[in-house]
Amino acid sequence: RALRERSPGGVIASGPSLTVEGCEAVRQAGIPTIAVNSSWRIAPWASVLYAGDNCWWENYGHEAVITAERWTASRQAAIRYGLNFHKSVGLSNSGARAIRFALERGADQVLLLGFDCSVAEGTHWHGEHPKTGNPDASRCRQWMRDFLKIAAEYPNRVINCSRRTALTCFPRSTVGELLQPRSDG
Repeated sequence: RALRERSPGGVIASGPSLTVEGCEAVRQAGIPTIAVNSSWRIAPWASVLYAGDNCWWENYGHEAVITAERWTASRQAAIRYGLNFHKSVGLSNSGARAIRFALERGADQVLLLGFDCSVAEGTHWHGEHPKTGNPDASRCRQWMRDFLKIAAEYPNRVINCSRRTALTCFPRSTVGELLQPRSDG
């Protein structure tokens, strides 16, 4: 089935390949979207802000001036900052947790943007986090294992639309290809 015939969701992470144009295409399509960590800045219209760890909320949560639902996988952050708690076992990064969250909330398919899973082109679209850790090659390898778990749990339900990516466990496409109307002609 075409993406428009399904109940899609979008997850926007902070890889350096993320663009305003890709995010805008998702917004214009009306796809419910989760912004991961500081990516709320490029997608202030997102319906959910998901940051899995207490450290991000402690250092950057107060800057998030959007009306999105706020979710975390940290009990400490949920209590301390009045956030919704998402129990996500076995995953170590907010991006993977946000994908699982979208699928658990009913998305038939999830489009990924900014899931580079590599530091070859930099760490984030917004530059380094000055107050918290930034990804390195070792952390990217750890994240790969998380994404493999998601791919095994939800085969063919996640489509990586990131412009550049080291992830090979999800089918690849572009936002343009997925969101264009299909002709039956």
